[in-house]
Amino acid sequence: MKTVLITLFSLLSIVCYGQGNYEKAMGEALQTWQNGKNTEAMSKFERIAQAEKNNWIPRYYQALVATTSSFQTQDSDEKEQLIQAAVKLIPAKTEEMNAEWYVLKALALTAQLTIDPMSRAMQLTPEIIQNYQHALQLEPNNPRALSGLADFQIQSKKYMGGSTEQECKDLEKAVSLFTAEKHETPFYPTWGKERAEAALATCKK
Repeated sequence: MKTVLITLFSLLSIVCYGQGNYEKAMGEALQTWQNGKNTEAMSKFERIAQAEKNNWIPRYYQALVATTSSFQTQDSDEKEQLIQAAVKLIPAKTEEMNAEWYVLKALALTAQLTIDPMSRAMQLTPEIIQNYQHALQLEPNNPRALSGLADFQIQSKKYMGGSTEQECKDLEKAVSLFTAEKHETPFYPTWGKERAEAALATCKK
């Protein structure tokens, strides 16, 4: 009976959504996420994605919430579950990937690396860098791709050594790109500026 009720609720949610407004639903989901209710936000984005099957943005945010949530928990099992939930949402076909998906995939792989850096760094580091590079090939001025790659390489060089001069220049460029960033598509990803600014600040110390 419980399963039936859950299924019915899900169907009703989709129907009600279909009668409503995409912008309103997305705004509510983003507000829920901002309020720290990550699981609830993921559920809301999932319902929107079910109704908007040809729109990649709700599914993207569902994966983004899962990925960022994985960085907030110290429990390895919970972290792995969140990462896998995100990875399953990322398109498997190259033709369905865009720059933002590649950045998110790199971020999810970074979360995986943090679970056990000693054993996973050798395998995951090239994959992470490759995904950022794919994003930059598609959009050379994507600030999330530029700052994400620079930040990741700076963190890596803390252990491996090497100059971070170029990465710091890339961060400076990324911050400028964030400031100038504009998109016509509603709810297009714009996150990352605060992290880029914080990373750039460490360059200047």
